[in-house]
Amino acid sequence: MSESFTILVVDDNLSMAGSLEDILEVKGFEVHAASSGAEALDILRDHHVDILLTDVKMLDMNGLELYRETRLIYPKLITLFMTAYAADDLIQQGMKEGIKTVLSKPVDIDLLLSLFSNYKRIMTNPG
Repeated sequence: MSESFTILVVDDNLSMAGSLEDILEVKGFEVHAASSGAEALDILRDHHVDILLTDVKMLDMNGLELYRETRLIYPKLITLFMTAYAADDLIQQGMKEGIKTVLSKPVDIDLLLSLFSNYKRIMTNPG
């Protein structure tokens, strides 16, 4: 599957971020990986990103805080949460504020690719 959009994966678990980056690159996506919210914001300043895939619980900045920061700069950026925690106040608040999807860890790659395919259709046919 060859894709034409860019994904930013953010997870303070370096092996998780690296694995997702590797898998998505093999699937044809342009991917950037960050191990913190601050690093993700730096990448967003320097690179166009279509989809943000972020862990919810991170040390420096949680996923909801990162989402809020990115919305100020990129209001149309599609953001997905990933988490190992089933019910969490951060997830609930994120959904109220516009998070598109919450994925359980370990992430089901087939489901993720299906979501990306749907988002690509939305991005290329916004009307």
